[in-house]
Amino acid sequence: MPVEQVTLSANHEALLELLRTRGLSVRGMDERKKGELRRFLDYLCNERGMSLNDVAKLIGNKTSGYSSWLCKQLGVTVRPFEEARLKGIKEKRRKYERRSFDGSDEDKAYMLGLRHGDLTVYRPWNEAVRVSTSSTHPAMVQLFRTQFEPYGHVYQHPRYKKDTKTYEWNLCVILDDSFSFLLQEFAQARDWLTASESRVLAYLSGFLDAEGSILVTRNSRGGIVTFVDFFNEDRLILEWIQDQAKKMGMGCSIRMNKPIGRGKTGFHLNHNKEYWQLSIFSAHGIIGFIRQLEPRHPEKVQRRLIALQTVGMSKYDEVVGTILRLRTKIKEDVAQFVSLAETTYLEAHSRPAG
Repeated sequence: MPVEQVTLSANHEALLELLRTRGLSVRGMDERKKGELRRFLDYLCNERGMSLNDVAKLIGNKTSGYSSWLCKQLGVTVRPFEEARLKGIKEKRRKYERRSFDGSDEDKAYMLGLRHGDLTVYRPWNEAVRVSTSSTHPAMVQLFRTQFEPYGHVYQHPRYKKDTKTYEWNLCVILDDSFSFLLQEFAQARDWLTASESRVLAYLSGFLDAEGSILVTRNSRGGIVTFVDFFNEDRLILEWIQDQAKKMGMGCSIRMNKPIGRGKTGFHLNHNKEYWQLSIFSAHGIIGFIRQLEPRHPEKVQRRLIALQTVGMSKYDEVVGTILRLRTKIKEDVAQFVSLAETTYLEAHSRPAG
């Protein structure tokens, strides 16, 4: 139930006023009053199904940290955040409406490419589809919102990663059953995609936005070389993309990007699966191939534009300034976005977990 619709008894109102007391000490409180508060919070969280965030709003505190602390101090067991939130949406106690998918087959193919590259999708309950991702790039967050906000409310929360000791943003949305096509694994969607060239190109565009890059670089003679790279743990997807690119006259090569085991760069994490890279190239046709792709990720859109602008250029020095400016801007945007995730996370948590 939304906070503004909660009605309480006189006794509960008195307990609510007590919880609003500045510097409230639970430890020094008498056992009778502790018992009353414990039953009151249990009533709100478990009988009324309110989240810790809703309880905090009812008390008048800005974050769920205070209500979480209260429950721990009083020994009140609450449902995990995700369970409480999903239950609230399912029972339509939340204010957000879900709207049905109304896009074209190409939009559907694009979303499938995005899903197979970077999205987690499952059913939280019948006739609903949950889509989520996490990122340090504001451009990816913008893309996720652009794709899904027309159909449901996008939740965005900061996250602390224990393994890398870094911060990022989690995003998720609950969609109606018209998005059940996103539950398909690649093997289930392959024949439908392959039946239409426009669907293939839309899928490649989505996969590029999820796990791909358009790279303009220098060759040994100072000239311009352009590649389109795709990355994934599922080699079968990359082999299918390779087949499609070869039909368009492209050259292709697949190689292992990260083997199983401990990484040698970055955060030195253990890789549980092999991570593959597909590079697509052509001395004369790569620009035509890139022109057929229609990425929606703001960073990939800019990289595509740079590649198309190299037509008629012969020296890498003619374009290197534009490339470096974009690279610098992306790096700065990511740093600011990660800093915001850290600040926002620490406002609701006294310190990182773990």
